[in-house]
Amino acid sequence: MKLKGYDLLYRKYHRFHLYRKAWMILAFVFMLGGSAQVAVTSGVESRHGYGSWYERYAEPADDLYKSPIQLAITRDGSKLYVSCENTDEVLLIDTEQKKVMAQARVGRMPFALLLTSDEQKLYVSNRWGDTVSLLDANALEVLQTFPVGDDPHGMAFDEDENNLYVTNLGTDDVSVVDTSSHREIKRLRAGVGPFDITRVGKYLYVSNQWPNPFPFLTQPKLELTVIDAQSQRVVDRRELDSTVIGQGITASADGQLVAISLELPKNLIPETQIYQGWMVTHGFVVAESKPGGKVAYLLLDEPNLYFADPYGIAFSPDNRYLYVVSSGVDTLSVIDVEKMKTTLEFSDGEIGLSNKTIKLYARHLALSNDYVAARLPTGYNPKGVVVSSDSRWVYVANRLDDTISVLDATEFESVGSIDLGGPKRLTELRKGARLFNYSSISFQQQLSCNTCHPENHLDRLNYDIAIDGLGRNIVDNRTLRGIAATAPFKWSGKNPNLQRQEGPRAAQLFFRSHGFEADENEAIVHFIEAIGVPPSRYLAPDGKLTKAQRRGKRLFERAYTNDGRYIPVANRCITCHPPPLHTDRKQHNVGSQAATDSSADVDTPHLKNVYDRAPFIHDGRFYSLEEMWTVYNPDDLHGATNDMTKQQLNDLIEYIKTF
Repeated sequence: MKLKGYDLLYRKYHRFHLYRKAWMILAFVFMLGGSAQVAVTSGVESRHGYGSWYERYAEPADDLYKSPIQLAITRDGSKLYVSCENTDEVLLIDTEQKKVMAQARVGRMPFALLLTSDEQKLYVSNRWGDTVSLLDANALEVLQTFPVGDDPHGMAFDEDENNLYVTNLGTDDVSVVDTSSHREIKRLRAGVGPFDITRVGKYLYVSNQWPNPFPFLTQPKLELTVIDAQSQRVVDRRELDSTVIGQGITASADGQLVAISLELPKNLIPETQIYQGWMVTHGFVVAESKPGGKVAYLLLDEPNLYFADPYGIAFSPDNRYLYVVSSGVDTLSVIDVEKMKTTLEFSDGEIGLSNKTIKLYARHLALSNDYVAARLPTGYNPKGVVVSSDSRWVYVANRLDDTISVLDATEFESVGSIDLGGPKRLTELRKGARLFNYSSISFQQQLSCNTCHPENHLDRLNYDIAIDGLGRNIVDNRTLRGIAATAPFKWSGKNPNLQRQEGPRAAQLFFRSHGFEADENEAIVHFIEAIGVPPSRYLAPDGKLTKAQRRGKRLFERAYTNDGRYIPVANRCITCHPPPLHTDRKQHNVGSQAATDSSADVDTPHLKNVYDRAPFIHDGRFYSLEEMWTVYNPDDLHGATNDMTKQQLNDLIEYIKTF
């Protein structure tokens, strides 16, 4: 009876404080003139991330979609492993029977799959868990889960499988894990957003999703990071000119070439010229595998038809074909390797093209017919691709219809698909996800929403919108994570809601088409509002702040400068960035107007996971948060900061990173 009474007392106490907290939030929002429903919903961190409105729109089926994303296949081709990011599962498929034989629950949002050479163990990277799971590949049982870096993606072994290398997209590095103890022994700095990894002999090659920091209004450059697995050192950082969104990576069977799927943007040419083919092109880079080797760029696109959002990429084991998935148009392009080598003037392990010709081919829309042997249809939003060891069968994971396409490489035809068992009903959120990845909505299918917002995030580019009568209007691309209830939108706050942002605005400026129908527009808006942000890597799991973060919090909320001067309410950090949204949803002049801007007032962005959203300010002119106050705030228009010491600025930034 005593325990029951204590339990009842605790529940009353807990309920009281929940109500008290809710009423405090409501009162705060009403004070700002906002919506109570907005505050409560946006202040919640759910399984889908902080700020997600997923629970508002989701149906039971939304939690049951598999969303397959990556694949691994055994040497004899009898078993296929599939990672399913939505259900946190790994599936085992019998390729002969074309059916799922077993499934295992792993970490949050599983991604890459890697079999040991004896095919007895299977490693799985868990993106939102910051872990790798080790499974018995036959029983499909989890044996161990161990930590790595933030947002782990690709994995590869060294030659002896003594060490596992894991690309950590969130921390821009590669974890080196001892496979006997499964302890991380070191980290190696990669480019920005290391995505995938492959091996040729003792060398490991890493693709990077985002360009390294680059000067304002210049071309972006991805990095191809090369690691010597014997010395465990980075031995080469190869620049890939005018490229972005490097994702899948593969090595040829003879070890001479490495290929990366990527985009070749034209973001500094006015987007209104999309009719001339100027917006973005899609293709892959081919690199000599030796450190310091030459690189060349080839397009998948044709003059009047584009193949948006290249993702998975794989050489066939017989080295005859290179397969590239275009996830925005549900297509698998088959590249004839010998014809590709002829185009590259490849001989004795070297690309023979001159640098001038390499630059020409990187923009050559009429060249793909020289090396593309076939275009094969897949299911909705294809991602990972693998090829059987006899080079006969190609398997493609279709993320948005829960199937695996089976393609016959000898006949260049689809021979069916493997159903993974997800719901057959198309919910509104699933429909929105398909539309988000649907490039056929744009002129000549040049781009989808995902093209500029990969993984519902951003591409870190500046764009020339060329509107408002000025001829130029440079804007920074913003993330879509956690933006529910943060209206208005656009850098100037001119779009009152997402319906306008994703409807007439997108059709007029980007797609150059009729745009989405009314029901489609509503579905894609709800999908975007359901996107949350991952937990901050700078905030402890228990929510407690470090000493530096507590000092930063006091500075964020302060009313007086170091020398005792009163800071007007309008010039305090917390005034424009109040919790829980970290935006007052208004426009302010913070002294950042450029000659090409039509207005001095800019919309206040939310600050959730701001550390992961460089470059900064409305036109993306700088890369570090420190520059916000040390270079671009001389008149204290963007908060009173000029009196702060270097330590205080560091503390302030450490606190902001916890949002």
